[in-house]
Amino acid sequence: PKASLTPGTYYKTQNDLNSAVNAMYIVLARDGSWGFTSKMTSYFGSDDLTTDPGLNKQDQRDFDRLSGGATNSSLEAEWQGPWACIYQANNVLANYQNVNTTDALKNEAAGQAYFLRGLCYYYLVRTFGAVPLNLTIIDPSKPDPRADVATVYASIVNDLKNAKSMLSTQVQPGVPNTYSASSILSDVYQTMAGWPLKQTSNYALAAQEANVVMQAGVYNLSTPYNKVFTTNNSPE
Repeated sequence: PKASLTPGTYYKTQNDLNSAVNAMYIVLARDGSWGFTSKMTSYFGSDDLTTDPGLNKQDQRDFDRLSGGATNSSLEAEWQGPWACIYQANNVLANYQNVNTTDALKNEAAGQAYFLRGLCYYYLVRTFGAVPLNLTIIDPSKPDPRADVATVYASIVNDLKNAKSMLSTQVQPGVPNTYSASSILSDVYQTMAGWPLKQTSNYALAAQEANVVMQAGVYNLSTPYNKVFTTNNSPE
């Protein structure tokens, strides 16, 4: 139908691109994704998390008792939420060059897509291990096989490096910048140095990326502790 939007006809203006970028965040902000504790449901099986009984905490309590499984609705959200963002990021990356706007604005959109795709895969691989690695617009008729953990991590690093090179240095609440990419990349390198990859040479790379953020001088930890949580968007 002529009134229906498709990826082939939608991406024309800067407003179209902005809306497509916003859609990546919207799917993560829902209660069924990262808008609630469902993003960390399975982690309640660890020693450093616990939950009170009753109310709406039963899904987390199942894992706290080491009895969580595939029928847990929040675990499903822990899986589905990142995928919804990844699919939208793939749409942005496949079409952002078609938009009639400046290269700087196109790169900013693509940088956010690379950042969020890398971040979502980072959550998925740590939680579920080997997962499908889909970097293009999904074809529902051709399910992707699971990629091994090392391959998924390599893709995450590549996405975050792309994000680092395309995002700006401007600090805006709620919008990733090049330092955001370096920060997550440092975390990824530290994780890769431990289990299960045990690539200990990545500790040096983690320090290098962390130092990029520290030396930038745009963040600080000097906010008085009693002001950190009462000041919107404090430097800390």
